[in-house]
Amino acid sequence: MISVSLSFNYLLVFHNESQGLIYIESENNVFDPLFIEKIRFQIKRGYIQFRQIKGQIVHGMFEQFYLLLIKSKYTQIILILENKPNNFADEALSAFVARFESRWENELQLLYSHYNGNIDLFFNETKNGQNIQALANEIFHLNYHFPHQLGTPKTRLQGNYKKIWKIAQTLAKDSGYIIMRELWYKSSKITKIDKNLIADIIYEFLSRGYIKPIPFE
Repeated sequence: MISVSLSFNYLLVFHNESQGLIYIESENNVFDPLFIEKIRFQIKRGYIQFRQIKGQIVHGMFEQFYLLLIKSKYTQIILILENKPNNFADEALSAFVARFESRWENELQLLYSHYNGNIDLFFNETKNGQNIQALANEIFHLNYHFPHQLGTPKTRLQGNYKKIWKIAQTLAKDSGYIIMRELWYKSSKITKIDKNLIADIIYEFLSRGYIKPIPFE
């Protein structure tokens, strides 16, 4: 997700039944309707070649942009990035699709038969105080602004893993915690490791529990 938050261009959510755009988010809130329509046209006509990554996720290219696409039960969701996607982007997109369709399943299913196509309902807060914008923010942006603490690796770290772990330890030395974007930036600044590989290694630390978010009180 680090690379997503750094190079996030567009998140597009299309409704399968109507093919209408029900949610859009862009970098710095700048939208290009013609660009979006071109992508939709190219995908619909099958002009963009996609390759399967894992599960429902497929990757493709449009001009100089990378496209990540998931077609799920009720929606087709597209993530557009300038930089080559890595595991963070895939995991973030998968998490967003799963949580969005689970939380608003009834509304998505009955969007036109009962709700008359009113997409405002996705922007209303649910019982847990969240709407689609808050969900996107949580998954694609905010998590990596929060402080994280270091655990203890269960295996001996070597090579690039060891280098990045040492940087994390240095960052945590004074404050006792690290900020994920700082770890990514510092690692890319002082090592020769590819930026995408750095993101993959940090994601692996997270998935193994070597780095954990500090819970709110």
